[in-house]
Amino acid sequence: MDLKQLSYFVKIVEEGSISGAAKKLFMSQPPLSSQMKLLEAELDCTLFERGSRTIRLTEAGETLYNYSRSLLQLSNVAKQETMNAARHFNGVLRIGIVSSLIGSDALGWLCGFSKQYPGIHYEINEADTYHLLSQFETNTIHLALLRTPFHTDSLTCKKLFTDSLVAVGQESFFADNRSSAITLDDLTKLPLIVYRRWEHLLRKEFEDKNLSANWFCINDDARTTLYFVEMGMGVGIIPQSAATLVQKKGIVCRPVKNCDIATDVVLAYNSTYLPECSRAFIEYLDTLYPDIP
Repeated sequence: MDLKQLSYFVKIVEEGSISGAAKKLFMSQPPLSSQMKLLEAELDCTLFERGSRTIRLTEAGETLYNYSRSLLQLSNVAKQETMNAARHFNGVLRIGIVSSLIGSDALGWLCGFSKQYPGIHYEINEADTYHLLSQFETNTIHLALLRTPFHTDSLTCKKLFTDSLVAVGQESFFADNRSSAITLDDLTKLPLIVYRRWEHLLRKEFEDKNLSANWFCINDDARTTLYFVEMGMGVGIIPQSAATLVQKKGIVCRPVKNCDIATDVVLAYNSTYLPECSRAFIEYLDTLYPDIP
């Protein structure tokens, strides 16, 4: 089993048939079919259930497909990083960023960094904190901008700043509350929109104060929360820095009083291996947040 065989296998899955993959690979169908038979023989399993026009993956095929994609991606990263080191390129900054920082602080940092290092290119992975943590294991990313809480023993984490939670929504939701802040008790009267990262913590916060909330929508992304907010579906609870993602006029942002939840924005990295461009980005953020260890 080699990388070329795996690339053939992935292409077949993506195209849905061996004939379709053969066209994309600019090769005839018989040698491609032969490669798949060799792969199945080596693994002693059936990877496809072959139909008249399409193929369907077996359970073993699904497993190999998931690993193959990761291996091929890692192969490309290794090739590019090696070439960069050999040719003294400025490199590629491979960074993960949680959704609530995209479009706000993170892009500002990257733009400022790019002005200092115009030769550096970027590969940005946008996902939740836990998915990004898993990408360190395959070296898909070298750095990540994450939000606490999370647990890791293998990464170095530099705290950048602490974020409190705010409530955002159309002004009509706050008509009965003209103060500058809103309490958890006030929020029990409103349809709440939160992304899953905060669901458990918020539920516990309400329960600890013997309050019952109306959980109108639970989702997986800060941007989804804000989309529903801007459509007038309810009130979102988000980190304060994520409020800069609001684009529609008429959206009110209120600090949440008597709420003990806060989140640190951290830069996480594996200090055992860092390309030069990643080290440069860490040093750049040190200049922006010099007083935080």
